Amino acid sequence: MDHIQEVRQLELLCKQLYESQDSAHRAEAEKALVAFQNAPDTLTKCQLLLDRGDSAYAQLLAATTLTKLVSRSAQGQLTTTLSLQQRLDIRNYVLNYLATQPKLPNFVIQALVTLFARISKLGWFDSDKEEFVFRNVVSDVAKFLQHGLIRQLLKLAQNCLTFDFIGTSTDESSDDLNTVQIPTSWRPAFLDFTSLKLFFDLYHSLPNTLSCLALSCLVQIASVRRSLFSNTERAKFLTHLVNGIKHILQNPQGLSDPGNYHEFCRLLSRLKSNFQLGELVLVEDYPEAIQLIAKFTVQSLQMWQFAPNSLHYLLTLWQRMVSSMPYVKAGDPHLLNTYTPEVTNAYITSRLESVAVVVRERLEDPLDDLGVVHHQLEQISVIGGVIGGRVAFNSNEEFDAMDGELVCRVLQLMNLTDSRLAQGGCEKLELAMLSFFEQFRKIYVGDQVQKNSKVYRRLSDVLGLNDEAMVLSIFIRKIITNLKYWGRSEQIISKTLQLLNDLSVGYSCVRKLVKLEEVQFMLNNHTREHFPFLGNNVAVTEMRCRSMFYTSLGRLLMVDLGEDEERFHTFMLPLTGALESLGQLMGAADTPLFAAEEAKKALIGLARDLRGLAYAFNTKTSYMMLFDWIYPNYTPILLHAVELWHHEPQVTTPVLKLFAELVQNRSQRLQFDASSPNGILLFREASKIICSYGNHILNVEVPKDQIYPLKLKGISICFSMLKAALCGSYVNFGVFRLYGDEALDNALNTFVKLLLSIPQSDLLHYPKLSATYYLLLECLAQDHMVFLSTLEPRVFLYILSSISEGLTALDTMVCTGCCATLDHIVTYLFKQLYQKGYPGRKNAVVPGGGELFLQVLKQHPEILQQILSTVLNVIMFEDCRNQWSMSRPLLGLILLNEEYFNQLRENIIRSQPVDKQAAMAQWFENLMNGIERNLLTKNRDRFTQNLSMFRRDINDALKGPNISNSVTDMMTS
Repeated sequence: MDHIQEVRQLELLCKQLYESQDSAHRAEAEKALVAFQNAPDTLTKCQLLLDRGDSAYAQLLAATTLTKLVSRSAQGQLTTTLSLQQRLDIRNYVLNYLATQPKLPNFVIQALVTLFARISKLGWFDSDKEEFVFRNVVSDVAKFLQHGLIRQLLKLAQNCLTFDFIGTSTDESSDDLNTVQIPTSWRPAFLDFTSLKLFFDLYHSLPNTLSCLALSCLVQIASVRRSLFSNTERAKFLTHLVNGIKHILQNPQGLSDPGNYHEFCRLLSRLKSNFQLGELVLVEDYPEAIQLIAKFTVQSLQMWQFAPNSLHYLLTLWQRMVSSMPYVKAGDPHLLNTYTPEVTNAYITSRLESVAVVVRERLEDPLDDLGVVHHQLEQISVIGGVIGGRVAFNSNEEFDAMDGELVCRVLQLMNLTDSRLAQGGCEKLELAMLSFFEQFRKIYVGDQVQKNSKVYRRLSDVLGLNDEAMVLSIFIRKIITNLKYWGRSEQIISKTLQLLNDLSVGYSCVRKLVKLEEVQFMLNNHTREHFPFLGNNVAVTEMRCRSMFYTSLGRLLMVDLGEDEERFHTFMLPLTGALESLGQLMGAADTPLFAAEEAKKALIGLARDLRGLAYAFNTKTSYMMLFDWIYPNYTPILLHAVELWHHEPQVTTPVLKLFAELVQNRSQRLQFDASSPNGILLFREASKIICSYGNHILNVEVPKDQIYPLKLKGISICFSMLKAALCGSYVNFGVFRLYGDEALDNALNTFVKLLLSIPQSDLLHYPKLSATYYLLLECLAQDHMVFLSTLEPRVFLYILSSISEGLTALDTMVCTGCCATLDHIVTYLFKQLYQKGYPGRKNAVVPGGGELFLQVLKQHPEILQQILSTVLNVIMFEDCRNQWSMSRPLLGLILLNEEYFNQLRENIIRSQPVDKQAAMAQWFENLMNGIERNLLTKNRDRFTQNLSMFRRDINDALKGPNISNSVTDMMTS
């Protein structure tokens, strides 16, 4: 048995010992390994395991075996003891092994350290030539740790340079913020260019495992804010930086390491992001440097498989360089006209040549990552546009003629590939064609395009496409072809429908489309027979695009629909038939013959179809046709489905979203006649669906890690639906209670039950949920304050607590909504107290639970007091992005808590240094100067003006060195 086979055999035994579930196998492996440890050639085999073994368990076996071997040798249990030189060799080998294997598992490292310690301990008194060779442990380990010390120092420098000094980055891992906001006090360190030279020297001197950290530090140093330097200092700094980059390019050996290569590409990208091209061309070595950078870029593009994720930075550099060409003085030689064509040619050539390499070597296909491909193409288009001097929206006959030639070739290729689709096609090629159609639509289809451009002339000469209508016909035929043959590809269907959607949005374009026979075919034949993706045999996840399809068809239908109900019902025939069939299926829901899966898929698809139509029908006439069609014939089917499958979000979500769209007063389409009850009827249906789903979902047990998709998402849609209905201005909600209709109360009570089932921490944790909740709450506070005032104390305190949390949310929309909600609540409270104090105006008090409301706040005054502290703290000490919104509830809070506000003011003043207290007191005095005890608009506006001055004075003081740090602590305690 050769050495390799022995190593593999031992690794297999180790795996059986540590991983096998069979006790017999473990016992057999243990027996064989014990024999291995007692074998005479154990020492040699242990070294083989460490040198050539791939298993961590084999490394552990070698380390523990050597430890036992050393111990037995010291105790004289071996026939041949280990000599002093052998033990020294083992110790040195272990140290070297630890140094060269930085990614060992912790248990292997621990075993090797134990071996090193055992050799040192047992050989402590052993000497060689009057030297205790095992006692120099500290000096040996110190040498061993030198690289570790340098690594930690470089990481420390990197962490200092990447620190977010001004708190503008929400994602610390992001590379988007290209400016490092270095403190002014660090300025001398950056003016001393020896610091910059040090990191370049470290890169050239250190091994690859450490040199990439030095380059990473250079990336950040190159990104320090421009305002740190004067113009002269910046020019000197840039000169040293370019020289260092040039030296790396002249000695590129270290760039063969992927880590170094990636960081160097980032460094080149930052070279332009933080400096102007006009500054770069003035550097003495710029001509040589740009030549070397161009050569490096071309070589990188030719060797694209080496580090494909780094090419983005190189293309970004060239994109930014050429984009700055118009701003460079005519006399400054930027040389980009010489080198950018080389880069562009290298990119295109490398893309073409990569095909054979990917196929031959079965590499990962770069075209699989569409995001990277699109980004690279955008950068190349900018480079190409600048090379040719083409400005956006500027027509040029030469370029139009070239575009026309390219378009002809693509359309000819498309005709060829489409003729072979029955035998199969290439998905990536289809996606590329869709990308081409999208770019062509943006440039050459629309109201602003000159139809006499050379693109259309060339299309006419070669393909006989004489006008835009004929070109649009090609578009639609391609869309129909894709929808027919590519139903199995969600990506192609999605991109195809996005193209159709974009075409249907344009005012003039959609009117031209409707006249095409192909479009009329789609409007008259939107069935699964012609468009397989509309069938029920596709995956549920692939049905999402159906809404977009019917939105586009709806827009096309509306062009000539007018009040033609016959045309509408003809269009709806496929959907009518599908819903009738679904109704029959649902009728058998309680029988053993019920085809549940078929019914679910049919329901999901229909809900998405109808939602797309509801979105498109944004006029009163078209919407009423849809409403009269769906109500009352088919809404019971949808309600029954929610009751039946309330625990399955893939079913309930499309239905809930359909109703949320139906109650949406988009473009004021819900304008019912004075004698029409449709507004009330629509709200009743929405109330039924909210109550049905809400009451059922409350009884469903949901795992904690699945709470959003299985529960909170549906609740969020219900909140959105209720908000749209309450704020749609098409229902007089006063009539419900007046006539004993419980639809409104049922919906609002369901909202309360759903809200109480949500942990308060989740309200802000899930952005979509927080957005819908706070918007609904604002609507309730504005128009249904009587309902809020009658809530149980625990519910109202929950709502106030959620408002307090929302005031400090990162989402400005949430914060602004909380301010508006709080303003409505505070105003209502103030009016209740104010009107209660005037016996002659008792009748003016709003009926409801005002007394209970006031009683709750009297028992828990700390709630509003905490909110007052929060609002004042945000305005005084934080980056308040919505000062006006914050100011509106603040006056009411102050007037309701005057005693607490005075205490708060005194505490803030006393916390200041003695020489600042008088100024702070004066600022608070100015804040309330001229403010009366009312919430009239004039008084509010005056307070808002005072608050603006107050915040300005506070901010000016905060910039000074003597502001007390205890202020914010006191405010937030």
